[in-house]
Amino acid sequence: MADIWMVTEGATLECTLGTMTSELQIPMSHGSGISGKTQATIFDNVVGKNILPFQLCKRSNPPLPCTPVVCMPWIRGKKDFKVKNELALLNICIVPCMLGGVIKIKSK
Repeated sequence: MADIWMVTEGATLECTLGTMTSELQIPMSHGSGISGKTQATIFDNVVGKNILPFQLCKRSNPPLPCTPVVCMPWIRGKKDFKVKNELALLNICIVPCMLGGVIKIKSK
């Protein structure tokens, strides 16, 4: 079984339809951290604030600039650990992009 860990700011994100990775942004601390980095929650899902574009979207041919559309929190948060009453974000969490891709945590 793969290692499961709690996600912090700067984690690498990837989208199944994106051509590049991006980094999870957490501009404001939730008051909890791991190894000096702000800990993420399932509500760190705001495009342009937490989730940045993945360069180009392969949904169209030719690919167009990526503009993620996220309408829900991350799925599969840590149910037994909360940060400011929000489920902690785990590396196994995903969030769907309404354009067809799935955004995942690739690495710390």
